[in-house]
Amino acid sequence: CEAGIEAWQVSMTVPMGRAADEPDLLLQPYQVLEVMPMLARIQTRGKARGVRLFPGNDIGYFGPYEAQLRAENAGGYRGTCSAGRSTMGVEADGAVKGCPSLPSRDYVGGSIRDAPLREIWERATPLRFNRDRTASSLWGYCATCYYAEACMGGCSWTAHVLFGRIGNNPYCHHRALELLAEGKRERIVQATRAPGEPFDHGTFECIEEPWPEAERALALALAESGEGFLLAT
Repeated sequence: CEAGIEAWQVSMTVPMGRAADEPDLLLQPYQVLEVMPMLARIQTRGKARGVRLFPGNDIGYFGPYEAQLRAENAGGYRGTCSAGRSTMGVEADGAVKGCPSLPSRDYVGGSIRDAPLREIWERATPLRFNRDRTASSLWGYCATCYYAEACMGGCSWTAHVLFGRIGNNPYCHHRALELLAEGKRERIVQATRAPGEPFDHGTFECIEEPWPEAERALALALAESGEGFLLAT
């Protein structure tokens, strides 16, 4: 690329920290219907210019563009959350958690100021949550999904800061497409505000509702062609 850019990782705004109390900044789950094909189009254009595009782990999963967007992943799909399995975060004060994005209050397993890093990694329960869990921990739509075992509810960070627990993630292309076929969509609504702490979050409710008919027709056309955008709602 003439600007010297070689790679671009695209992630969405997740409701933690300042974004926790700015719900208007957040994507609605049904908007992944336009985001994922848009990313695929941008990736194709970027590749022609020598720029590699990667979608972040907080959005996916198992939709028709997965193999293209995550071609460099093993198997050509994202897989389960890597927090505490192949990923680790160390905060500025030495606190250790399974992923740097996870809220500290619930996921710090110790501090490198107090114990060896290997000991924290191997023994601390907050770092083992993904190693020890099974599909029985899933809830909501994710518990019924065909890809439950392979996906395990997607990004733990996104799910936790939305609902206060992991195991159900509405920012899923496969899920949005399945609901669209039934004439339904999901929308998140803020239920409680964040308390004002570092890495804090509030909670949201996920509402399933019928698609407005005109918007559903547009969404179906977009899902079929991979081109265009939804109405700004």
